[in-house]
Parts: sequence; C-alpha cells; structure tokens
Amino acid sequence: MVKPHFSFWIIAGLGLIWNLMGCLNFLTQLSAEAVAEMPELYQQIIEMRPLWATLVFGVAVFGGAAGCALLLLRARVAVAVLFGSLIAIVLTTIQTSMAVGMTTSTTVALLVGAALFWYSTIAARVGWLRSK
Repeated sequence: MVKPHFSFWIIAGLGLIWNLMGCLNFLTQLSAEAVAEMPELYQQIIEMRPLWATLVFGVAVFGGAAGCALLLLRARVAVAVLFGSLIAIVLTTIQTSMAVGMTTSTTVALLVGAALFWYSTIAARVGWLRSK
C-alpha cells in the first residue's frame, strides 16, 4: 500500500468537518424553535420538504461524514459510501430546486459531495486505500 500524500489527510479531514456541520444542520432542522429563527428561504425549504426528502438529506450528510471518516481510516469502502452520499445529495438538490429553485447552499453541497467522491476514487486508484 502506498503512503498518502499529506494533502489526503487535509482533504479527508476538511470533508469530515464539512459533513459534520451538515449533520448538525440536519439535527437543528428537527427543532421547530431553531427553524423559526432561520431566514425565510430556509424555513420554506424545510416546511415544503416531504418526509422522504428529509430522510435522504440525513443519508447525504451522515453518509458523507461516514465516508470521510472511512477515508481517514484508509478504507476502500469509503468510495461506495461517498457515492451513496452523492446520490442522496443529488436527490435533495432536485427536491429543493423544484420547491424553491436552485440555492447557493445546495449548489455548494453538490459540488463538495461530487469532489469528495471524485477524490476518493483517485485515492483508491493510487493505492492509498485498503480493501479491508
């Protein structure tokens, strides 16, 4: 197995922090009091979101956090987990854009999710990740 470049640790670590912030965002949205304090656009997104989309949002952020943690553990399964997270991000983005139009936050989330998945495939290809 090849030793990862130092940037691997930075990217995986920042990805984990990003997704943990998403997990916190998800948990915050479960509180009606917290939602009432948010900007009007975010309140609309949350209120208009069906249950399936809320569940998919949870898969996106918790899957992304798990995928980045697996990257830090250098586990090859991180690629599949980050791919699942990316699919969930795409579904969340579609639902949000249909409800209120495309937002900056959904665009950034989609780009970060795609970049993390892409980077995980590179890490696997160059031998930075273990099969087991």
